[in-house]
Amino acid sequence: MTREAFGPNLRRARIQRGISLEEIARATKVSETLWSALERNDCSRWPTGIFARSYVRHYAQLIGVDPDATVDEFCRFFPEGDRRAERVIREQAAIVGHDELEWVDPVPARAGDRRGPEPGAGKEPPAPSWTGAFARMFGRLVPSRHN
Repeated sequence: MTREAFGPNLRRARIQRGISLEEIARATKVSETLWSALERNDCSRWPTGIFARSYVRHYAQLIGVDPDATVDEFCRFFPEGDRRAERVIREQAAIVGHDELEWVDPVPARAGDRRGPEPGAGKEPPAPSWTGAFARMFGRLVPSRHN
């Protein structure tokens, strides 16, 4: 499937099952305008991240298509569904004053696919070193044990 076919295919499945956008909007509490835009591949007014993925999953369930495959395709074709956490983690770190963040996104970016490398595409990326950052962030919260 191509990016251009994503929304129209969802619309076709919805119409074939006799479900109106009004019914989808009522069930999801998301406006008909946003659903209509999704069916036209216009995500300019959509939320991002987990909210966008959640909306798409609920829509897919309501129209009777595979929600996992639909969310995967959405993530692949639209930046609103980005599953990578680096941007969010950096923003949260800035809020709490951790300017020196050691975050490493273990999923290498690949054009057109936000799910990571092809299976067997070489060496797996090294696991991030979370213990150092975790200890610095939460070490002061752990009471010391003196005998």
